[in-house]
Amino acid sequence: MKETEDEIEILIGGKAGEGINRAGQVIAEIMSESGYNIFMIFDHPSLIKGGHNFSVIRASKGSPGGIKRRYDIAIALDKNTINLHKDNFSKDTVVIFNSDRVKKVEGTGIPASSIVEDAAGIPIMINSCLIGAFCKSAGFEWSHVEPILRGKFPVKSDLNLKVAKSGFEHAEKKISLNRAGAGRKNDKVVSGSEAVGLGLAYGGVEGYIAYPMSPASGILHFLSSKKDEFNIKVFQPEGEIAAILMAEGMACCGSKAAVGTSGGGFCLMNEGLSFSGIAEVPIVIVNAQRQSPSTGAPTYTAQSDLPYVISAGHGEFPRIVVSPGNAEQAFVWSAKAVGLAWKFQIPVIVLTDVTLGDSLYSFDPANVVDERYDYTASVAAAGYGDYLRYKFTGDGISPAGFFTGDFGPVKINGKTHDESGISTDNPLILEKLAEKRMLKDHAIKEAMEKEDCIIRSGNEKSKTVVVSWGSNGPLCSEVCGKTGLRSVQPVVLHPFPEKQFEDLVSGYERMIVVEDNSTGQLAEIIRNHGYSVDAMILNYTGRQMTIETLEERLKEVL
Repeated sequence: MKETEDEIEILIGGKAGEGINRAGQVIAEIMSESGYNIFMIFDHPSLIKGGHNFSVIRASKGSPGGIKRRYDIAIALDKNTINLHKDNFSKDTVVIFNSDRVKKVEGTGIPASSIVEDAAGIPIMINSCLIGAFCKSAGFEWSHVEPILRGKFPVKSDLNLKVAKSGFEHAEKKISLNRAGAGRKNDKVVSGSEAVGLGLAYGGVEGYIAYPMSPASGILHFLSSKKDEFNIKVFQPEGEIAAILMAEGMACCGSKAAVGTSGGGFCLMNEGLSFSGIAEVPIVIVNAQRQSPSTGAPTYTAQSDLPYVISAGHGEFPRIVVSPGNAEQAFVWSAKAVGLAWKFQIPVIVLTDVTLGDSLYSFDPANVVDERYDYTASVAAAGYGDYLRYKFTGDGISPAGFFTGDFGPVKINGKTHDESGISTDNPLILEKLAEKRMLKDHAIKEAMEKEDCIIRSGNEKSKTVVVSWGSNGPLCSEVCGKTGLRSVQPVVLHPFPEKQFEDLVSGYERMIVVEDNSTGQLAEIIRNHGYSVDAMILNYTGRQMTIETLEERLKEVL
């Protein structure tokens, strides 16, 4: 029997449509409730049926920032899972498989198809059977996992439990786990997309509008399922142009709104983005990055939209761009995005990717409740008289009035306008409007310096700094912690937090930038701020690097 006290990595694989993602989530939740911290990836082609889907769950007593190459347990619903992943097996890997479909394989064969058929179940319950076998192999007692599994099978619970118990009884204990901390009540397992949705709701969003587009669709599905609980209006219009204009219409009526999309949809939203810039309509836009231009690889990851979202839309206008790296960061900065958009009456872009959106993370609400979420917006007093929607002020922020309030006539204009919102081409007013936007941009930069815009970890005394962003942040943090390097992860990418960055890289001799793109987009921004970048580790496979891959590539450049 293998002793695995503090960490275990589990693979489950099969065809699209066989419930691989849900099965992985159930295993992740079992491990979480047994005292482990979770990171789980879900790898799937853009198919509804067939192909090869798999989840990898890393459960650790530490803080997992990525997955490793070697699996402790592999659960195979088909032979393809064995063939494609056998290079990730070691001599100690426990292989659990459906022996009705997988032949000539060493390991724990479970006649899962027969068990399901004998129980008068449906084919997707095969994964319930193999989850039961996993629980026995991992050393769980049935009395421990039965109440957990009952909560994970809301539909046909008794039948699923019967099938799972049969799988449990067909297996044998192979691994002994450290269950210290089992039964923690606070930790939840959530996807990055769910964390974004939770953050938007916590930040006060009253409407979420999106046309389905991977990998942002998870936010739409989650908020749609929670709309009554969160008291949020959720709409799916005919396309992305309609989505952003509907959201801006809500904002003009005083309701906080957000939209979600991926790169191609964001392209279509550019005119609406520019409208937000000149009309000073607050909006939150979630852009979930996918691999390659155009349709590209919709279900695979990249960090390739950074300079685009910073400069998207014609004309010059202020915006904020943030890129969280895990579920807790996604919650915090999605909530902050709502407050910041309304405080400054600007677009705030939350830049995510497939790795963040589709992966599962441990999430402890206690880690996010003390953050600042209260941003006071400048709102005009009712009965203002001759209301000036675009009143010139010292910081460029005009008191906001809405169509639904008692402000008198409210004129919101996408053309150049005077203080009251009346269109004009007067050169002096055009000049003042540009200066108004510059004043607001300066106010934003000053305010963001008071936020914790950068996450630091690792060895703060190291002369080698590893800079990353987005979902690579936790990966680099873990590797830097092991290798004694300094990790710096800017979450706010625009306006770039110059003073904080200067403080956190102070005394560096070598700077290495890690990104999931082929051009070094953050590295270019860093160079433009006067820093030398000594090496770039660029990954553009559509999959996040493993812990070992990043360690090896760091050794190559050190």
